[in-house]
Amino acid sequence: MIGYYLAVAFGWLISILPFRILYIISDFISFVMQQILKYRKEVIMGNLRKAFPEKNENELNRIRFAFYRNFADLIVESFKSLTISEKTLRKRFKLTNPELFEKLYAKDKGVLIVMGHYTNFEWTAMSMPLLVPHPSFAVYQPLNNKRFSRKVVSIREQFGLELYSMNDTYPFMLNNPVKAPLYIFMADQSPHKGKIKYYTEFLNQNTPVHLGVENLAKKCDLAVVFIDIQRVKRGYYEVTAHLLFEDVQNTEPYEVTNTHVKALEKVIKKKPEDWLWSHRRWKHARN
Repeated sequence: MIGYYLAVAFGWLISILPFRILYIISDFISFVMQQILKYRKEVIMGNLRKAFPEKNENELNRIRFAFYRNFADLIVESFKSLTISEKTLRKRFKLTNPELFEKLYAKDKGVLIVMGHYTNFEWTAMSMPLLVPHPSFAVYQPLNNKRFSRKVVSIREQFGLELYSMNDTYPFMLNNPVKAPLYIFMADQSPHKGKIKYYTEFLNQNTPVHLGVENLAKKCDLAVVFIDIQRVKRGYYEVTAHLLFEDVQNTEPYEVTNTHVKALEKVIKKKPEDWLWSHRRWKHARN
């Protein structure tokens, strides 16, 4: 219990610092990860070599160094989430085309947003109820420590997002009484080895992918929207929504899955340093 309160107090002290101080801290974290710890260097470089076989080592290292900077920014911005105000978040997160959602909701169409671990995905989920004023839901993986888990949930839900446990995904979505809900899915995580049902090409790898987006969109008759989150400048982001499918019932098997995977791939290729390269995304890839 003492450890929990100390951790929360430390996080709060970091979060009340001005952004300019936070980014000085971020620069230091980036330097330590890059020059001293060489944080997950082999994993990152291994992923980059697989994804971009046409690039030489110098080019890949430049992406790695830029990734460290962006990852450090994500760390300090996540701390800022503890005390960030609605006004500040609205100022720093903009939706370029809200009319896309307005048209769907005019038809009473629910939406399944699909996104990746790209730029500040934490702020993206938190800000979605502010960007799209409609009941918004997202899945989360409960932590082993129940106090920390409740704290994380309270931070993510502070602007109107409602979270539900990953284990409850299907029953929650199939029985949700809300009319035309908005769901947020992170779709670039690797399935457990025993639960792999489908592979598709992603960044030059025959990659196992979850089918939850496609299955749930069809079961709940949801439009599928991919969101591209771009960093305009440090601490400022723009979200652009792309309608992939309004009527998923008329799609071929795996068409929805292949399409949203390709949408994320296109974004990553354009600016690769903003994706989360430090995880073993292709540990179950098929040669």
